[in-house]
Amino acid sequence: MTTQPLEDLRQTLAADGYILSIDESGERMDARISAEDGVCGDCLVPKNLMTLMISNATGTQADAIDLTYPTEIGDDGQLL
Repeated sequence: MTTQPLEDLRQTLAADGYILSIDESGERMDARISAEDGVCGDCLVPKNLMTLMISNATGTQADAIDLTYPTEIGDDGQLL
């Protein structure tokens, strides 16, 4: 999935050291935000606001988006 609003959101996050990856599975969307080394994992907006931002950028209903933040991802890339 690549749309200009989504790319704009990715670029905005990347400017602060965050990486947004999205995986679609059926009617659900898995959105993960990881932080580059040395970037605060707790310094993002609240998850409900980020979910709305992703929803607006992708056209996916907010309640169909599963969002994972950097503090929920271990060093091995797996969910904690």
